[in-house]
Amino acid sequence: MVSIALAAEATAQAPEDRPLVPESFELADAALRAISAPWLTEEERAELHVFHGVGDERDLLTPATRARDALNAWRLDDPALVDPAAPVAMRGEALVRRGELREAIALLAGERSIAAGRLRAEAHEGLGEYDEALREIKPIITRLLRDRLEEAADLTDGVAALTIRARIEGQPGRDYQSMITLLSRVHQELDRLYWPALLAEAELLLAKSNRREGVTALHQALELNPRCAEAWHRLGRAALARFDFDGAQRAVEALRRIDRQHPLSHLLHAESRLVQNDPEEAVAVLEKVTSRWPKMRRAHALMAAATALLYDPQATRAALARCDELSPGSADAWYTAGRFLSMFRQYDAAAELLDEAILRQPGWPAPQIELGLMEMQSGRDARARDVLQAVVELDRFNKRATNSLALLEEIAEYRERETEHFVIRYRPGIDEVMVDLMPEPLDHIHEVVSDRFGWETGRKTIIELMPDHKRFAVRITGMPHIHTIAACTGPIIALEAPREGPPSMHRGTFDWRRVLQHEYTHTITLDQTRFRIPHWLTEAAAVSMEHAPRDYGQCTMLARSWREGTLFDLDDIKWAFVRPRRPGDRGKAYAQGHWMVEFMNERFGPSALVRLLARYFEGEREEQAMLTALGISRARFFQEFIAWAGEEVKAWGLVPEPSMLDLADELRWSDPELSLAMAASRQARLDAIVGAMTGRVGEPASPGERPFTADQWPDLVRPPVKVDDDQLDAWLTEHPDHPELLAEWIRRRIDALGEPDASLVEDLTRLTRLRPVDMFPHRKLAQIHLAGPDPLLAIPHLEELDVRDEKTPVFARQLATLYRDSGDLDAALAKASRAVSVNPYHAGHRELAAAIAIESRQLEVARMHVKALMLLEPGRAQHERRMQRLDELIGDRSRN
Repeated sequence: MVSIALAAEATAQAPEDRPLVPESFELADAALRAISAPWLTEEERAELHVFHGVGDERDLLTPATRARDALNAWRLDDPALVDPAAPVAMRGEALVRRGELREAIALLAGERSIAAGRLRAEAHEGLGEYDEALREIKPIITRLLRDRLEEAADLTDGVAALTIRARIEGQPGRDYQSMITLLSRVHQELDRLYWPALLAEAELLLAKSNRREGVTALHQALELNPRCAEAWHRLGRAALARFDFDGAQRAVEALRRIDRQHPLSHLLHAESRLVQNDPEEAVAVLEKVTSRWPKMRRAHALMAAATALLYDPQATRAALARCDELSPGSADAWYTAGRFLSMFRQYDAAAELLDEAILRQPGWPAPQIELGLMEMQSGRDARARDVLQAVVELDRFNKRATNSLALLEEIAEYRERETEHFVIRYRPGIDEVMVDLMPEPLDHIHEVVSDRFGWETGRKTIIELMPDHKRFAVRITGMPHIHTIAACTGPIIALEAPREGPPSMHRGTFDWRRVLQHEYTHTITLDQTRFRIPHWLTEAAAVSMEHAPRDYGQCTMLARSWREGTLFDLDDIKWAFVRPRRPGDRGKAYAQGHWMVEFMNERFGPSALVRLLARYFEGEREEQAMLTALGISRARFFQEFIAWAGEEVKAWGLVPEPSMLDLADELRWSDPELSLAMAASRQARLDAIVGAMTGRVGEPASPGERPFTADQWPDLVRPPVKVDDDQLDAWLTEHPDHPELLAEWIRRRIDALGEPDASLVEDLTRLTRLRPVDMFPHRKLAQIHLAGPDPLLAIPHLEELDVRDEKTPVFARQLATLYRDSGDLDAALAKASRAVSVNPYHAGHRELAAAIAIESRQLEVARMHVKALMLLEPGRAQHERRMQRLDELIGDRSRN
């Protein structure tokens, strides 16, 4: 399962004026004017054509333009890049990109240009020879400090050298600012069309988690060179950071348009497959690269990550050994493999690799940032704090690191309360009113969830109650924004306080018991599978353990998706949680996943899910795991689920026959004018279909003929039709068990009456049977009975409403009052406690719960609520008197 931190971070927004990765870029007007200038010589114009990525064979006039064209496209085995007549720096650049680092150093020996020095430093760094790299960088820095360089290329290469030094030694804040200033001078003063400076600026910004400005810089670079392979590759990687696989694929295709066997297209494709947890395909893709360019270190580093995700320690060691053969002492492969293991929550294995990367290159912030943030997820906060302190000293501009360190330092001052299975961390103060509620329900949650899955983690789970949304978001992602209210990293469950307040601080009230039962299911299933459970399944299992019926909106959404054939398949659903393509996709993924677990339980038995989890523990992929545990393939599982789902939708009363659309169409076809409009609409649609297929239009249809049903032509433009009361009565007489007709008839009766009354009880009760998932009849029946002579008759309907309401305590409070009036104090206290659970910070709910607890002689419970009132409403003497009296009563009872 992918890290919740990365999943949440994926919701970050791209620049708003275009997709993160467009299909293509048009050359900017300024560049067009520059290459069209009438005073240019033929050779100068050719050089500009090639530099801006719009050249063709006619522009390859010199060895230099041929070499630059090959470098721009990353045609690394182009003869132009070994031509002695080509500039030596270009030939050296090609050797570095191919991974022939010793050869590059030898070729560039004695060259005094900044570009040559930068390339030698980059080659030494790639070989793990950090002292030699720093020696090469030293004279470049001297020139940057001594001379006011006026060449855009020199300044950009100088910044690249500073970047290498930052990876080796760490980067004081002033260096980062200096690099940004130098690059701004290049593209704002020296040469506004010099796209390599924008590319370098993008790398700096993206390394500091400044994705918005980094992506903007990449877009600007591609507007000045639409064929800049490095910019397309980096843009694709930015898309992968947001789990935008479509965007990454667009970048892959852009690279393939430059060269069908583009090495960067292979690397990006392989990285995309790794992010999607498909290391098998990644290995196949990477083998194409290593067979053609056997020393390309980035390919070998990704190969090490792929073998790590295959859970093959021997192959991983061999892959890392191959990287060490190429670059003894280099940290890159260890960091890359550790990063991907961290992404998929293989905490211990990832920590081992990241530790080695840090040992090899202690001044490089990237592995330390990864390790520090990962250790926050793993629950090893002391270690996370130590690592992040070192990171911030190296790189105080990394937002995630600085935010996370500040929060860790605050959490260190939190208090803790332990139960048999949990440790609750919280900030002292008002949040104690919620913490007092938690111990007993938490241990009950442990019993319920561990019994269902037959598993215990062997350690206490940490529950961190975050006082507001910003702190919660930083706890999970390192940034102050996240789309949810609770998250589980495995050993830790973070939860923001369920409070009302400004949206920037609080996301409103919710049933924290239900939420924590969901999150603790993640803790169990992640541990039970060594964090190898597919994302959709851990979410589906967690929703199933909420033990609450799905609401009507979810039912109608699932029913509509089933009818339209748009339910997610097993490939699409796992990414709908973290990278939804359409509004509502994330909620649909949760609901459909739960539905599939229900199918699994019914079709294969309650133990099926546990059997499946056992296969993931052993490292089996989903296809093999389903074959072993369930006896059928993934494809067959989904096929059978779709058939089963259809029967479920019918049982919910959501596919009545005939459909309302068919009934309305009957009226349209029976009306001469509307019939003509329907026929014309059908003809236009038929023409569009046939024209798209054959280029011809369809045969005309007779106006009075109805040659199709609503299901066959759901997207026709239908003229509006009025269904009067007589027509509705006639339909209902013909189809007495049609839930939609009955619901419409009831709505019209309510409109006529002004409000529902007892005359509708029988019909509303019948509707509850015909469409059991619809809460409309229960709301109306509750309304009728609450206004009638026996309000207690509303109880079963309010119970149906309450069990589906996880955001507000309205129905729970009503039920508490009704049960109290009926004399059922146990039920009354249970409902008052649920109202408090949904909104623990509401004084009125505490007052009611305390009063009912006193009436039922549960004095310790009453004392807890009065204690909360003293925190919620400090200074009120009434609460202090109540507390004093309760202590007296409790003391008297203990003495007796």
